Amino acid sequence: MKHQMKWLVLASLLSVTACKTQEEIQREQVVDNISIQMVENQKLTAGANVRLQNIEERLGMLTGQVEDSNHNTKEQLTKQVEELKAKITLLEEKDKANDEKLTKIDSQLEQQDKYLQKLLSTLSSKTSSKSSKKESPYQEAMSAYSSGNYKKAQALLQALESKSSIKGKQRARVLHNLGMSAYINKNNNDATVFFSKLFTEFPKSNYNANGLLYLSKTLKRLNQSEQAKQTLEELIKRFPNSKKVKEAKSLLAKL
Repeated sequence: MKHQMKWLVLASLLSVTACKTQEEIQREQVVDNISIQMVENQKLTAGANVRLQNIEERLGMLTGQVEDSNHNTKEQLTKQVEELKAKITLLEEKDKANDEKLTKIDSQLEQQDKYLQKLLSTLSSKTSSKSSKKESPYQEAMSAYSSGNYKKAQALLQALESKSSIKGKQRARVLHNLGMSAYINKNNNDATVFFSKLFTEFPKSNYNANGLLYLSKTLKRLNQSEQAKQTLEELIKRFPNSKKVKEAKSLLAKL
């Protein structure tokens, strides 16, 4: 019985001893784990320090590049400013030269203006002296015709047509203008008479090119298409080099 009690006590002691050893093992494991974590943290810290150093180096390089770039930019800007100053100086010199030229031109223009005013004054006085002279009946009739006052012109021209003093080219012109005035005023019968007289009395007169053209137009108004056609053909035949031929051919094609 005593022997069994000894073994029981010994077993209890061994059990207690075994329990203490297990706790120590767990503590050691905890310590080991902490040590491992510390080592890993140290490694991470070391890696972070390396990366930080790399970043600092890159930042330093970038800072240097920026400083170089700023330096180059300043040099370029300084150069550009100097070039602009030189251009401005050149422009100012040119502007000054242009001002001098303009002043000279203004002076010349002023002199020319005075000369022109004097010339116009002289011409005006001459014109007024000429206009003060009384026009002849022939000149008065031609002035009325030229100004487009065809009714007045027709009356004056008819008075001239009956005068024996109006001969040659003057009479041919009077007959032509009478025919044109009558045509414009739509006095078709009178126009036919005067254009016919012009052609009969002065067959070689250059007034006939226009006279025959408007004679044909007058005949067409009077519905005498065949006679109008013959008149145009006569115009083309007698005055082939006249500017009126083109219009005559165009009218002839429509008849």
